[in-house]
Amino acid sequence: MAVLRIGIVDTGVNPWHSHVRGAVAGCRIRLGPSGKIEEDGEFHDAIGHGTAVAGVIRQSFPDAHLFAVRVFDMGRSTYPSLIGRGILRAAAEGCAFINLSIAIPPQAGAQVVGAACAAALAAGCTLVAAARDDGQEWLPASLPGVHAVTRDDALAAGEVRTHGPLRLAAPGHPRDLQSFPDEANFAGESFACARGLVHLARRHLSGLA
Repeated sequence: MAVLRIGIVDTGVNPWHSHVRGAVAGCRIRLGPSGKIEEDGEFHDAIGHGTAVAGVIRQSFPDAHLFAVRVFDMGRSTYPSLIGRGILRAAAEGCAFINLSIAIPPQAGAQVVGAACAAALAAGCTLVAAARDDGQEWLPASLPGVHAVTRDDALAAGEVRTHGPLRLAAPGHPRDLQSFPDEANFAGESFACARGLVHLARRHLSGLA
């Protein structure tokens, strides 16, 4: 049976974290001094967000190969062009599922992000993105073919509901951290997205997709 490969386009991943340990590789996509997009191997997470997302996924798929694409800088800033390149990079790595716990305004980079998502979908990837239930068409969740996941903390842990084609809802809680208060941990649509990806990947592996 082929190994499940999952891409995480985010702030990077710390592979030595207790929630993540296992097969992890990755890269960083950034703007170089000349303004051109560059790639290197520095995918380690200085913020913690991508690591927390990876922890949710790893809990359900301990043997999966995770491919982290860091597209955020130390100031938590990024650009649509970097997100688009990150999606393409994860697709080129052979990731069957790509987690996009990212939401950017619809007017910002719709063309470049849309083209990248279309190319990844054409390559056979399943894209899962965080959606905000505020009436705005956030990217990439609002793009054709992308599974959009909203946060619903009324759902039980591990529960995911379908609200129509490519529309899911899941709890927005990360994994618990020992000796770390819940209120200081990450929470939100990002983790609903990761839980939605887990749900879809499980269905795929069971032959229900």
